[in-house]
Formats: sequence, C-alpha cells, structure tokens
Amino acid sequence: MKRKRKRMSTITRVLLCSWCVLVLVLAFFIVNWAMNLSADRDFTDADNIPVSSDGGRVTGKVTSPATEDKPTATPEPIPEVSFSTEYVHRDEPIEERSYTSRTACGLRYPKLDGAAGKAVGQVAHDMLEETLTELVRGGGVERKIVIDYEDGETAGLVSVLFYIVKERNGQKETETRQWIYNKKKDEVVDAASLFADRAYLYIAQQVNDAEGVTSFTGTREEFGEYLLTADGARFYYELDGTRRSVDIPYIALHTYMAVTVNGTVIAERIRELDPEKPMIAFTFDDGPHYQQTPRLLEILEKNDARATFFVLGDRAFNTESNKKTVTMVYDSGNEVASHTYSHKDLKTLSVEQLTEEITKARDNLFALTGEYPTFLRPPYGNYNDDVKAYCYAPLITWNLDSEDWKSRDTDTIVAQVMEKAKDGRIVLMHDIHWFTVDAVEILLPKLKEMGYQIVTIRELFYYQGLELENGKVYFGGFY
Repeated sequence: MKRKRKRMSTITRVLLCSWCVLVLVLAFFIVNWAMNLSADRDFTDADNIPVSSDGGRVTGKVTSPATEDKPTATPEPIPEVSFSTEYVHRDEPIEERSYTSRTACGLRYPKLDGAAGKAVGQVAHDMLEETLTELVRGGGVERKIVIDYEDGETAGLVSVLFYIVKERNGQKETETRQWIYNKKKDEVVDAASLFADRAYLYIAQQVNDAEGVTSFTGTREEFGEYLLTADGARFYYELDGTRRSVDIPYIALHTYMAVTVNGTVIAERIRELDPEKPMIAFTFDDGPHYQQTPRLLEILEKNDARATFFVLGDRAFNTESNKKTVTMVYDSGNEVASHTYSHKDLKTLSVEQLTEEITKARDNLFALTGEYPTFLRPPYGNYNDDVKAYCYAPLITWNLDSEDWKSRDTDTIVAQVMEKAKDGRIVLMHDIHWFTVDAVEILLPKLKEMGYQIVTIRELFYYQGLELENGKVYFGGFY
C-alpha cells in the first residue's frame, strides 16, 4: 500500500524564506562591522607601515575605499641630509643624496678628470657602502650618513681628506680618512706612510714653539690628519679640546717624503739657459775646504758656470771658516747638496744609523743656508734598498768620474774629463784638492768653447724635464 507524501503548507514556506533573508541581512552587517573595525586599527609595527606610490611613508590610519567620509592618508617626506658649509672645495663637488635601508645618506667627492676621477668616485662610494652597513647593523630608528671632504693638490699629488659623519638616534660621530692620488703615475699613494717618522718630530717642534707648549712628542697619531695644499702640508691636531692646524712648507718637508713634491726640481735659483745647447754638471764632494772652495767659486763665476757641492755635514760645521765657506757657496748661486754627515758607507748602517747620518747633515746645511738640501749623494756611490727607502731624497751619483782621487794630477784630470764629456753628463770631482781646482780652471774655458753650459744638478734636470723621485738613483740626464 502506497504511503502518501505530506505536502508543506504555504504558510510554512513563507516563514522559511523570511528566516533565510533575515540570516543573510544579519551576516552582511556582521561582516561590514568587522571590516570597519580592521580599517580603524592603528599600525604600531613601523616595518609594516604602507608606502605611498611616490615612496613616502603613509601616516595615520588606513581607510576603506567604501568610507569616503574618512580623511585621506598623507605621505611623509623622505628624510634628507644637509651638507656643511665648513669645508672648502677647490672646484664644484659631485653631490649625491639617497634614502636606503631606512637611512638618509649624503655623499660629496671631488670632480676629477680621467683615472683620478674614476678612482676617487670608487673610493667615495666604497666608504658610503661600508659606513651604511656598519650603521644598519648597529640598529636605531633615525639614521643619517654625511660624507664630505676638503681637497688640495701639489705637483701632481691630489689630496682629499674625507669627513664621515654618522648619526643614529640623534647621536653623531665623526671620523676622517685620507686619500692621495699621484696623477703622474695614475696610482694611489699610501697616505699613512707618505711622511717619515722624522717629519712628525719636526712638526711637533713647530707646534710646540707656536703654541708655547711641550706636550707634543712627534708621533704619527698626534698629526694623523693632513692635507696637501699648493703651498705646503696642513697638519691637524687637538689642543685643549679644539681642533687646530699648522701649515708646513714643502721646502722643510720634502726630504721626509716618500714621494717628492718638487715637480721636476724646485724652480728657484735656476738660470735662464739655452735648452738647445749641451749641458754638463760639475759636482764636488767632501767639502768644504776653507781655501780651495773659495778659489773654485771665483773660477766658476769667471766662466759663467755653476756647480753642485755635495757637502759633509760635520765638516761644514767644524770651524767658523768652513761655515762661512758653505754660506759663500750658496750665496754665489751654486747649489749646496748633502753628502751625509760623516761620510760613512750607508750600506753598512742600520736604518736608525743611516737616518741619523742623513738628517744631521740636512739640519746643519739648513742652519747655514736657510734651505734644506734637495739632493743626496751617498758616500762611495753605495746604496741598497734601505738607503733608497729612508733617504727621502733623489740619490745623485755620476756617469763621468774625473778620477782626481786616483791620479791626483791636474793634466790627467783634464784629459779624463775632455775625453768623456757629453751632453747630460754628471762629473765627479772633489773641491778639497788643489790639483782638482787647477784642472777646473783649465777645463771650463775649453768646454765653453765647445758650446757646453756648465750647470748645477738642479738646472740639468730642470731643462731635461725629468721627474725626480725620492729614493730613485740618477746617474745623469736623458733618462
């Protein structure tokens, strides 16, 4: 027997539909309320703050597009840095700003040509990247980096003193770094070893005298920051909590430098000569001699000639007449150079001993002439790597030995020089011997008649356009 299906009444259907509609409406209001609650919540995690389309940070509350009555978000400007007006630049600097890793960065470096420009740009960006990495690792919310500089140049050496200012949460820290570039060789110079230890002793003496103190001992740490300018080296130091500086002229420093800053040679005390005519440099070792040297000066003057005298430091000071003779050599327009202090073989000495031999002679000659000697002739012509490294001067030997020390005869000396005389030659002689001075009196008129100009070492290299370097050995012209 079939069971009859019970049909739902019309009233039941209406009630069921009404209940479904009510549930849907209620669900809609619940979802809308939840969405508004989420949109009104403040962002407290700084790393999750949304960013506007132009890179600015969005502040306040994020609004739903459906709620048009709420305020629109305002982008916060990207933090920027400002550069100091304290530092003087020789030319218009290259200036860059950026905001990265939540750090505002400012970078300035000099605009240089060629390889120097590429090199300084690379070192500047490397400094910025290194400093940024350090600052980010250290944490903090507000971070800034400003890299600026001072610069100078002398004789092809470009000097840049960078100032790196690091700021974290309002706390600033400044450090400096030096960069020196040799444009003539297209290479970076080691700024930390450009000056010998002896230079810092000299600087300390100058500062102590100027400041009226005795606190500076002449260490590298006391004068670790410096800048090479056109006129001299500017060394910075701290005194009574303030940063100060002293300018030292190169004439007082160049014999303490690993890289010479004389250009070719110092252009002072050079006569106007004919660069097309042959030149030969007469040099005299082991003086002064209170009788023979003044007689030689008269012969040189009579023949419109100049020479270089490689003087011994101890002999220059051992008598008043010798002191006067050295002054006469300098005042007559001839060149006073160093033959060390006491004629020791530098190859046999320790670094400390050879440094003493060189610096004592240097100081004695300065006391007599007011000019530090540019050139050094090592006794016996002997040198090694230590001598070249610590002499801090061009080493001058010879390529024409008169052998006056050997023959001790005037006619033999004359014959030797006349046979080997050539343009650009450096002649070795000794002004302590009467027979040598007699030979010079015969030689000069003969050489002049042949068209030779008798010159100093300084004049020879100047007119040959040679770039002299401290620690390099020179035998004559035409390198």
